[in-house]
Amino acid sequence: MGLWGDDASIEIAAPPATVWSLLSDIPRMGDWSPVCHRCEWLDGFDHAEVGARFVGHNKANGARWSRECTITKAEPGRELAFSTYFRGAESTRWRYTFEATPTGTRVVEAYDVVSVPRWVTAVRMLPGMPAKSLRDGQQSMGATLERLKAAAEAGAGRT
Repeated sequence: MGLWGDDASIEIAAPPATVWSLLSDIPRMGDWSPVCHRCEWLDGFDHAEVGARFVGHNKANGARWSRECTITKAEPGRELAFSTYFRGAESTRWRYTFEATPTGTRVVEAYDVVSVPRWVTAVRMLPGMPAKSLRDGQQSMGATLERLKAAAEAGAGRT
């Protein structure tokens, strides 16, 4: 268990393979996430596989930052996970799981913060910041999952 984390879930009326194929298309992450506006593969990778690396470019609350990431799990239709890195140290673990349901797929998005710079820890200790961080995370994950749902359900018959 890391410093803090959270998760959110949604039911999508599309098969797990369809939802996984959308989410594992890493350059499209900006289509789903309100924080990560763009991703690009690194080192010649072009699809989600364990060990594949990419960089995510993010923006929120007036700040911009980029993180190198490494895919740690890539099981089509079941799970996609990656870790972000800050100055060479693992920072956050992201995980998406896909479970078949009678009406489609239950998707769970989760994150676990494992390491942050000291200034982030100091800011999080300010009154109200842990609650704000949790609220912002839930809003961001909710928006990501809703956008993924819309795209998957619009094209559910294609996979």
